[in-house]
Amino acid sequence: MYDSALFDIDGVLVDIRKSYNAAIKKTVEIMLSRLVGRTYRNLVTDRIILHFRHSGGFNNDTDTSYAIILAMLSRAQKNVAAGRKWLMEVARSADETGLSSVEKFLAGYGIGKWKDVLAYPAPVKESMMARVFDELFYGPKLFRKQNHLEPKFWKGRPLIKNDRLDVNARALEKLHEIFGGNLAIVSGRSRVAAEYSLKPVMKYFNLDACVFLEDERREYAKPNPYAIKHAMKVMDAKSAVYAGDSTEDLLMARRAEKELAVKIAFVGIYGNSPQPTKTIEKFKREGVEALAKSVNMLPGLLQRDLQE
Repeated sequence: MYDSALFDIDGVLVDIRKSYNAAIKKTVEIMLSRLVGRTYRNLVTDRIILHFRHSGGFNNDTDTSYAIILAMLSRAQKNVAAGRKWLMEVARSADETGLSSVEKFLAGYGIGKWKDVLAYPAPVKESMMARVFDELFYGPKLFRKQNHLEPKFWKGRPLIKNDRLDVNARALEKLHEIFGGNLAIVSGRSRVAAEYSLKPVMKYFNLDACVFLEDERREYAKPNPYAIKHAMKVMDAKSAVYAGDSTEDLLMARRAEKELAVKIAFVGIYGNSPQPTKTIEKFKREGVEALAKSVNMLPGLLQRDLQE
């Protein structure tokens, strides 16, 4: 029924709660300390991050860091509890337009000055915030490889080392067999980060069809269907199963399905969500074709639910 399978990385093939999520939290802490001279320890929670991701416009974790920092700079908070409450309010205002929706919500709080200070979105060379995030996540060696710059703000242990591979070779081998090798990655990551964390299983994917959006033009970011369209074209696929964990993934799949006039079955992966029940409920409301706790369940799922 389907002739290709596409996979997001973060939250699907890899558990990122102690890597990317940690990078958001630490970036916010460092930037607020530098800009206002106050340390908000443990301000950002996985729940706050999840609310941004569920908006449909925050697949990029540097965007999420920026939105949180801008929100905190726009309206001083007396303590961490008040800050979290405010950030949840901001997260609920976000939609699939991402940064634009948050900046619109905060427009009445005099954010112009802080937007200039943060200089985002901009390349790592031009935005201190973007550079702090990348240095934290990649660590010195991979930061040099990805950005061709020397680290300035962080020379400690890379947070990418906290990535946990959440797919096994046996499942991918079976999927490779089912789809005749038509497996591809469609991810917001860079190729450098993907190859680092997926090294044991990269051989199962058609690398010519994979798209690593951090390395592409910003306009191609999820939920733009560019990545799925490219992957399916390279594989000459007429249909696909897409395994994703976010609203951006689902929006991208639905848009690609419409523009290509093909069938793309969306499988919502929820096992790495900080709030699995909430994620399941959201996917059910959106009418996804199937749900799975892990990608490792996909071979059995294909033989059962998706074929009915």
